[in-house]
Amino acid sequence: MPRVTAPFSALVDQEVFAVDAHSTQLVVRATTNEVVVDIDQRQFTGQTTSGVAVIEVDGLEPDTSYRAVLSDADGRSLGELHPRTRSSLGTVLSRFATVSDVHLGASSFGPAKNIKDHGDGYYSLRSGRAAVEHAVEWGAEIMLVKGDLTDTGIVEEWELAEEMFRDIPIPFRITAGNHDQWKTREINPDEGAVMLNVSSDPVQTIDLDGVRLVLADTSIPDKGSGTVKPIAADLIDAVSASTPSFVGLHHNIQRLPMPWFWPPGIPSNEATPVLADMSATNPRLFISSGHTHRNRRHQLGPGNAVTYTEVSSTADYPGVWAAYEVTERGIRQTVRRIASPGALSWTEATRAAIGGVWPRWSQGRLDDRCVDAEF
Repeated sequence: MPRVTAPFSALVDQEVFAVDAHSTQLVVRATTNEVVVDIDQRQFTGQTTSGVAVIEVDGLEPDTSYRAVLSDADGRSLGELHPRTRSSLGTVLSRFATVSDVHLGASSFGPAKNIKDHGDGYYSLRSGRAAVEHAVEWGAEIMLVKGDLTDTGIVEEWELAEEMFRDIPIPFRITAGNHDQWKTREINPDEGAVMLNVSSDPVQTIDLDGVRLVLADTSIPDKGSGTVKPIAADLIDAVSASTPSFVGLHHNIQRLPMPWFWPPGIPSNEATPVLADMSATNPRLFISSGHTHRNRRHQLGPGNAVTYTEVSSTADYPGVWAAYEVTERGIRQTVRRIASPGALSWTEATRAAIGGVWPRWSQGRLDDRCVDAEF
């Protein structure tokens, strides 16, 4: 069982789940069919799925506190929330999005796999496809998949990946995770990349306005842990750009040489020297991983100057994708819940995992999900 590090807000009935300079995402649990939000002399509504509504509120001013009054469709009070928008980082130069731990083909969740999916098709495909659609609607220019696109690496799961990305109007890139390298795999991740007509290079670079995106393969065939040793030189070279670099990994960077929680990631004694060299090459770094199925924010590297985040899974509670805005002042991460009913019904079911402890592990604080790296 994962260690619970702090009492988060994951068990409350109403919360501010995400916030940026101009919008907020509110999550409200209620027995009503509809939740109404009155804010800034405007009204927004959200339909409940499995007793939860996810409401997007846009058109807000930066660095401003708001009072959001919650009610049902008949006007009965459900309480209120007080989101505060983040300050402006200036003109947005580019936008991109990430997902991780999609686990296409999985049909159950929990240590004992006791939470079963009884919907049509696979919950993982519903969640993954909805995340892509949300990102496109938001304005992402490219989608990065930070590993564990498949659950066991079998052919059927890679075929589900083709379905997940079919006809999307933006490019996407993938890298391997430990589940893609599972012992049960029928094809290797590089062959899966060929099926999807995307790059299989261990270190990939994509240049957008104001940022270089770097997607790195930290997987080891047949193992759950990760490594940067084979790609260290390529990683250091990849971040040697004149712009800030965003580095997407699958495995988390451990605080210690040995893992202190499950699953194991990249040992600190291996990652720390590489991180120092990357930071010396380009101090304007933002690094993000998946693998742990949780949201956390850390400061790493020399002088703790490198912003590093862990972003939770699309396929289990809270079920998210991550939006990134690039400006001349930095990179802004905003982790958002996947709000489509087909995904939400499943991710809400997984709140019960590990005797109800799972939300406290996976959700993190608002400041873990909404993170600015200013350069």
